[in-house]
Amino acid sequence: MNYLHQKHSDNAVASSGFVVSRTPNSCYGCAITFVTQCLEILQVLSKHPSSKKQLVAAGILSELFENNIHQGPKTARILARAALCAFSEGDMNAVAELNSLIQKKVMYCLEHHRSMDIALSTHEELLLLSEMCSLADEFWESRLRVVFQLLFSSIKLGAKHPAISEHIILPCLRIISQACTPPKPDLGDKDQGHGKSAPVLPPKDENNSNPSGSLSGSKSVPESLEKSWDGSQKTQDIQLLSYSEWEKGASYLDFVRRQYKVCQAVKGGQRSRPQRHDYLALKYALRWKQRACKTAKSELTSFELGSWVTELVLSACSQSIRSEMCMLISLLCAQGSSRRFRLLNLLTSLLPETLSAGENAAEYFELLFKMIDSEDARLFLTVRGCLTTICKLITQEVGIVESLERSLHIDISQGFILHKLIELLGKFLEVSNIRSRFMQEKLLSQVLEAFIVIRSLIVQKTKLISDCNRLLKDLLDSLILESSENKRQFIQACINGLQIHGEERKGRTSLFILEQLCNLICPSKPESVYLLVLNKAHTQEEFIRGSMTKNPYSSAEIGPLMRDVKNKICHQLDLLGLIEDDYGMELLVAGNIISLDLSIAQVYEQVWKKSNSQSSNATASTTLSSNAVTPARECPPMTVTYRLQGLDGEATEPMIKELEEDREESQDPEVEFAIAGAVRECGGLEIILRMIQRLRDDLKSNQEQLVAVLNLLMYCCKIRENRRALLRLGALSVLLETARRAFSVDAMEPAEGILLIVESLTLEANESDNISITQSALTVTSEETGAGEQAKKIVLIFLERLCHPSGLKKSNKQQRNTEMVARILPYLTYGEPAAMEALIQHFDPYLQDWGEFDRLQKQHQDNPRDECIAQQAAKQMFAIENFVRVSESLKTSSCGERLKDMILERGITGVAVRHLRESFAFTGQAGFKSTAEWAFGLKLPSVPLMLSMLRGLSMGHLATQRCIDEGGILLLLHALEGVSGENEIGARAENLLDTLSDKEGKGDGFLEEKVRKLRHATRDEMRQRALRKREELLQGLGMRQELASDGGERIVVARPILEGLEDVEEEEDGLACMVCREGYSLRPTDLLGVYSYSKRVNLGVGTSGSARGECVYTTVSHFNIIHFQCHQEAKRADAALKNPKKEWDGATLRNNETLCNNLFPLRGPSVPIAQYIRWVDWYWDNLNALGRADGSRLRLLTYDIVLMLARFATGASFSADSRGGGKESNSRFLPFMIQMARHLLDQGNSSQRRTMVKVIATYLSSSSLDSKASPASGTQPSIGTEDTVQSMMVNSLLSESYESWLQHRRAFLQRGIYHTYMQHTHGRSTNRASSNQPSVVRSDSGSTSEGPRKETGGGGDDLLSIIQPILVYTGLIEQLQRFFKVEKSATLATVQAEGSSKDVEGEDDDSGSLEGWEVVMKERLLNAREMVGFSRELLSWLEDMTSAGDLQEAFDVIGVLADVLSGGFARCEDFVHAAINGGKN
Repeated sequence: MNYLHQKHSDNAVASSGFVVSRTPNSCYGCAITFVTQCLEILQVLSKHPSSKKQLVAAGILSELFENNIHQGPKTARILARAALCAFSEGDMNAVAELNSLIQKKVMYCLEHHRSMDIALSTHEELLLLSEMCSLADEFWESRLRVVFQLLFSSIKLGAKHPAISEHIILPCLRIISQACTPPKPDLGDKDQGHGKSAPVLPPKDENNSNPSGSLSGSKSVPESLEKSWDGSQKTQDIQLLSYSEWEKGASYLDFVRRQYKVCQAVKGGQRSRPQRHDYLALKYALRWKQRACKTAKSELTSFELGSWVTELVLSACSQSIRSEMCMLISLLCAQGSSRRFRLLNLLTSLLPETLSAGENAAEYFELLFKMIDSEDARLFLTVRGCLTTICKLITQEVGIVESLERSLHIDISQGFILHKLIELLGKFLEVSNIRSRFMQEKLLSQVLEAFIVIRSLIVQKTKLISDCNRLLKDLLDSLILESSENKRQFIQACINGLQIHGEERKGRTSLFILEQLCNLICPSKPESVYLLVLNKAHTQEEFIRGSMTKNPYSSAEIGPLMRDVKNKICHQLDLLGLIEDDYGMELLVAGNIISLDLSIAQVYEQVWKKSNSQSSNATASTTLSSNAVTPARECPPMTVTYRLQGLDGEATEPMIKELEEDREESQDPEVEFAIAGAVRECGGLEIILRMIQRLRDDLKSNQEQLVAVLNLLMYCCKIRENRRALLRLGALSVLLETARRAFSVDAMEPAEGILLIVESLTLEANESDNISITQSALTVTSEETGAGEQAKKIVLIFLERLCHPSGLKKSNKQQRNTEMVARILPYLTYGEPAAMEALIQHFDPYLQDWGEFDRLQKQHQDNPRDECIAQQAAKQMFAIENFVRVSESLKTSSCGERLKDMILERGITGVAVRHLRESFAFTGQAGFKSTAEWAFGLKLPSVPLMLSMLRGLSMGHLATQRCIDEGGILLLLHALEGVSGENEIGARAENLLDTLSDKEGKGDGFLEEKVRKLRHATRDEMRQRALRKREELLQGLGMRQELASDGGERIVVARPILEGLEDVEEEEDGLACMVCREGYSLRPTDLLGVYSYSKRVNLGVGTSGSARGECVYTTVSHFNIIHFQCHQEAKRADAALKNPKKEWDGATLRNNETLCNNLFPLRGPSVPIAQYIRWVDWYWDNLNALGRADGSRLRLLTYDIVLMLARFATGASFSADSRGGGKESNSRFLPFMIQMARHLLDQGNSSQRRTMVKVIATYLSSSSLDSKASPASGTQPSIGTEDTVQSMMVNSLLSESYESWLQHRRAFLQRGIYHTYMQHTHGRSTNRASSNQPSVVRSDSGSTSEGPRKETGGGGDDLLSIIQPILVYTGLIEQLQRFFKVEKSATLATVQAEGSSKDVEGEDDDSGSLEGWEVVMKERLLNAREMVGFSRELLSWLEDMTSAGDLQEAFDVIGVLADVLSGGFARCEDFVHAAINGGKN
């Protein structure tokens, strides 16, 4: 203290005895320690009032404030702040001085914030202010006023300044939040009553703050709080001081008194009289002041109106400020529902400000969502009009986003506010009452419009925008599904949207709205998804590897059929061989074998569900005695057990092959589409018609949108009131004009929709008795003409369409449209005579001479290439077919009756009846059905058409039926109804008689008695005929029928006779299955095959000289034929035996004990190409199982054919490996090998044949033969990857014409002779009898320069024996070339082959570009009978060839003698020697 006195006095000499002079010390640590200890001493002295008073008076506060809270270590600064708090506690002067110091310092920094560091300058002061505000004395309000003044000043000066916001505003907010936080109720501090236990002190506006008057006056409790004060209150969290009291200057005295009274009330007991007097005095004093001053204000008025709340809640500078402000508001909300609702109003009033805040409003929305968690809060805000505000803001925000769509500005956070607003709206609409209010206020259209705009965004489509789209869609869907009234409002909103967006050029928005309306009126039913548990049969655990581990499986990922279930199992368990085999695996459900053709839905609903419900009922009945209640639950996933067929022996379970189709109950359209009436009620039909008028101007570009509009209009036409409304609006004229334009540009899809709508409207117009509807429906043009002329114009428009030239050859859609036009024509007449006359006049010329019609059609059949006749016949047929449709569509209405009368008066019906009678004039004579005239009459093209026409005209029309009866054709019609055939004469005649006899009981027929007598008479006659036939059969078997003693009938043997049975029909072409004895005559589409035996062989050293040579397959056959289907059934039967057989073991038995390991497909003329390709792939899969071979399938099959021909050429055995089959069977097998080779060539690349031809040409044009024979050591040359002369000949057979073969034949023969001779000279005779495998060597192999050279001086017979194999080989190729490519009458055959090839070879896209020889070859390759018969010719030629005595005879048998002698050679031997020497040179 003396130090302070000394500091503030001018006297430098210390007068106190406590001051001890010491040596100056400049140590920083000592100085810090000294200051720290001094601060600790000051804290101790602050507890003594006298010392505290003297120190404050001496200026200790300014000293510590100016120096110690800024300097020294952190501990010293903390001690300095603690000392300042201790000195200011309870001392009014100290509080005022310290508040002034802090306020001046901070305000100075605020004023000069541009030139100084706010963070460093004010940090310690605000920490000191925070610690001071935590003191619990009577001067807390003055400190808090300083906080508010600093807060408001900083907001006013720099609310958007980052430094001011972070370092001044944020600390002030934290101080206020701390002051507003109520203490915990379980605190037991005795001094709590003297502290600031729950001073709820909301901030006030800067304009109302008055720090100078904060301590003046003595104010007490307001009357409103007196009512809430109760002595029975048991908690200390009572509101002790309100904002209005504090604003009016209530002092600490009021707080102490109220705290005392609350404590007394908590302790219980009666209040003493003095306390009562004090309370009453306080009460009435406050009441007097309130009435005298008249300054009563609501508690939160200043707070609510303060603009600073918006500044801080949506502050863009600091997220911490936003969080603190939201926390402050949430603290204030927790202290009363009235205050909470006021603050809710405040927050909702800030909603418009969020549009510009963006992501800075995240904390605001989080607080708002928290505050509206309760249903009461949402209801309160709804009453205050919050829904309208939210919808307007959504619309504004959507407009802002849409305006950015045309700019290049893209923000990834775009849509944040919109997302929050939609979430907020969804939160409100969770309450049913609010949803009702939402629909009442017609806000749905605003939301739908926002949804439409959001959906159309492209550039601004961020993830948040996509989420907004999803939220709005879910919101709209939930509203629509709630009630039919909501659906009507949604339709109203959609119609409004169409009105707004209907004129858009692109029409995407309109298209979406139309789809929404269609889905609402006629919602699509989603397909049911079923769960399946796939389990392996427990008896086959060792046979089926793996299991289905992902149970349960969904039918959505498997497929619709049980076959898809089987394929899923096969794919996952790697049973790929069973995928195409429907009989290899069985599926069991509920103990039943399920057919693979059934759908999963059928099996689940009708098998699994039924079985499960039965087991559940049984369980429930057994537990009934124990009062067990079985809860209702959904059916569990369907358990499917899979097993390999036949592995467990013969199946004993029942098999389910068929199940009933699910039939949905048909509902009355007036009920099903009742919601479509809302479209009419809100004026949607007018808008739809206007859209159609606008869209039809450019049908091509608007076709998609027009189809959607027509779909909606079709649904609207399902109910009667809508059809009537459309007729009143003149929809028919709009639609008919649109149909005319659609026909003109061939827009078939819109035309089809228009015609369907026109049909329903015309039916309604014809049935309507309201004249105004009919009259308005006939308004086609703006001209004032009569109804008859209008109807006539309509009919002529559509008749023009029927006469359209493009109508003769139509696509499916065009054909359907034409049929619909013909169907609705009668209704377009509307009963007007002029229109009916025009309709009948159009068809009359074609219906007056049926004989001419038959004659023209017959001419067209005889001369199909005559274009003139074909055009006339098609035109006539087209017109009559259309009239038949017109007649069939005539209803039994007044309009239809009049039209039928006019047709009858024109004589059309009589002409048809007369022509029928004349065409079958012999009807009724004995045996007339077996005459040629009857057969000729049945072939007349007019008969079925007349029958259908008469049925339509006679339906419900007495005059027409009388004409038919008087025409005398009832007996003929009865005879015709028993005829079966493709032209459906029998069915049409039967339908006509049913109509005449009124079989359906609709009152359409008037000849029931006559038709019934005819049919009964015929039935009796047939019964008698059957009895006579039976007697003849019994007599032929030596039996007779007689009456038994009991009155019955019995059959007895009259004479013992045994007649032989007639021969069963056999196949004619020699190709018959060994199992079913049927072939391509009886089963033309079932593929046949022959059992074959294939072997993988190594052809020797490859071209690279490696030890591993090239491997190919060689195949032989016993030519035992079987259907592939019969083979599969036999395979299953073998596997199901008690001692199961393997597939090829059983096949060997059927193959006459000849070994086989494959089934070679033989394609017939009618076998589908897909089936042949499938089994060809299966054949090659079996070959691949024998081991890997080199090359493509075509190359491997080519060498297989080469080796087969080599067996014929060398005389090698065919049965050495297979133990069966010889020349005869393999000669029949050989053409089918060429058939597959040609198929593989066609299936490959289009340039493959041309490449093969080039290779042959290159091979033949090489100047000399490469010398690639074995060296002198005797190593045998063998076939490698190089092409041999034999393979080149086969390639020529597959790819060249016969003329090209003739050009190359001499060169092939020369090379072959040289090749064979050089092979003989190296000791590898091609004629070795010991070899079972024919030897084929490379054509370009020859002797090396060091190799042995043998002179060709042998005799002719020796020379023939050496080269005979190649001569036989060349001759075989010659025979095959002639058979497949040469036809006797080439021109006619080529033409016929071209025609047949187009019918048969449907798989060839380029059939038109085939050469003549290719067409002939294709025809021969599909003629199985000729290919089998070719075997006899081939074997006969082989016999002639092997019996040849010399070279000349051999060349003559081959057919190449002219080629041999054409080169100037006198003898054949000279040609051979020249070929050998030429190869050597």
